[in-house]
Amino acid sequence: MAKQKKFRKIQIPKVQKRQLAGIIVFIIFIVSSWLLIAAFLERSDYFRLRSVESKGAADKSLLSIRDEILASYKNRNIFKIDLKAIASALEPKYPDAKDIVVKRALPDKLFIDMNFRKPVAILSNGRNFPVDREGVILVNRDLSSLGDLPVIKGVDARYAGRFRKRCESGNLKAALELVDIISRTRFLDRYHIKTLDASDMRSMSFALGESGPNVIIGYENLKERLEALHDTLRDPRLVLDSISYIDVRFKDIAISPK
Repeated sequence: MAKQKKFRKIQIPKVQKRQLAGIIVFIIFIVSSWLLIAAFLERSDYFRLRSVESKGAADKSLLSIRDEILASYKNRNIFKIDLKAIASALEPKYPDAKDIVVKRALPDKLFIDMNFRKPVAILSNGRNFPVDREGVILVNRDLSSLGDLPVIKGVDARYAGRFRKRCESGNLKAALELVDIISRTRFLDRYHIKTLDASDMRSMSFALGESGPNVIIGYENLKERLEALHDTLRDPRLVLDSISYIDVRFKDIAISPK
């Protein structure tokens, strides 16, 4: 018969036993403290929702937001309120908002910050739609309050998206890029660019003022082409009223008389 192996009993030194006991006591203390704090936060009336603050929307909309959220969540424990659910519920009601952030403001308040998109142009295609830099059609904007924004013509206003109506046209994207560069090109301020024709990106153009010539610029190398236009407009021999169009798409700029 095979001899059974004898196992030596390992004895833990007293010092290690004390250290282990201390660690166990410390863990129990941490867990107990956390459970007590969690129970306090959950049951205390100190952390029940009593008010809602918001900014970003119109005054009437702000009141509506506050009343609606308080009607649903008042006196509920503030830590049990689903902030993301509130933000998601507000999205279809405020499609012009780029960001909706809901935060807790301890001990008993929610704060809603709504960052709205800014219109940079008017998309004109039978009807007029304000659009932002990303091509999102802003549905809740009064056109009369937007000031003198450039009008983009020749773009299909069909849109894609769930709540936000984003126009996916490549022509609009090119036109908005041009609008952005023009807004940062100070020498064109005096001409008050009002209309852009984006029906064909290869020959995209804009009008210099009310009765000035068209500038045919296309969709490539926009900064360089605008610099070429700047140099052309500084020529003292140039009489804009007698010009039909200025084509800056090529190295040799073409100027056509009326």
